[in-house]
Amino acid sequence: MLTRLLDRFRSESLREQVEASIRAGTGLRNGEWLAASGRHELHECVAIAQAVVAWCQDTIAQTRRPYGIDQLVLAIACAEPAGRPLASATFGVFRPVDFYADGGIAERVHAFVLGIETAAVAGPVRFAAALFSWGDGARETIYRDAPPA
Repeated sequence: MLTRLLDRFRSESLREQVEASIRAGTGLRNGEWLAASGRHELHECVAIAQAVVAWCQDTIAQTRRPYGIDQLVLAIACAEPAGRPLASATFGVFRPVDFYADGGIAERVHAFVLGIETAAVAGPVRFAAALFSWGDGARETIYRDAPPA
């Protein structure tokens, strides 16, 4: 009862705090990889797929998980720099354990990168990934440390 009464005096609602946090980019991390110009061979695509998966692993390890809030969202795109997009994929909301599971997100990311037809593209190809951590957002809003006295 007291909590509800005190909530009425808060300057901004929790929803407004979360929206502001998301707009500010809290919990959002970006990675980028470039396949050199010319014919894109399988070994180069495998190297990029492995780099994307390794980046995801490193990034996931750095996310906050307050009170078990560990959900993540991942999106990957491939395009010619300043040119047309070739492909993109989102991997939905998942937990870190889902990334490492057999047939999990890591394997899906690898398959996605290898499945993009880049051999016909004469110039460079850019791969970009965005990973969002709901735990980071929660830490910044709901579980924010009290301001110093």
